Amino acid sequence: MKQLLEQFAEELMQDDLLVRVACGLCGAVLTPIGLLLLYGFTTRGIERLPMPWPVAALAVTVLLVLGPLLILRSVLSRQTKLGSFAERYATLGFLRRPDDFTVGIMLPAIALTVLLRRLGVKGEALAD
Repeated sequence: MKQLLEQFAEELMQDDLLVRVACGLCGAVLTPIGLLLLYGFTTRGIERLPMPWPVAALAVTVLLVLGPLLILRSVLSRQTKLGSFAERYATLGFLRRPDDFTVGIMLPAIALTVLLRRLGVKGEALAD
């Protein structure tokens, strides 16, 4: 896996497109999970939950806040106030020095980033 990343490292890290794609994919996964948990929380009732209700409420709240924030990180410019807030608090920082596990998890984002690069899509430059 690391050989794959090293092969595309220069292409992947020339701007923030990989971070944007990874944030968008993670946000697109976390938000529906939060909505499904909220739906289950409201339809099944508190007494039938497999966990204490404060833990379930906290999980739903975290997922419903973090998911859209990650999606916003993928589409907003860093020059906007909301974009700079999202970059500070909703950026997947482990992408800068990835290990084998991270590469395995982020393989769809890496593949999509390489495909977007080949199609001519550019991210925002990393140097301010």
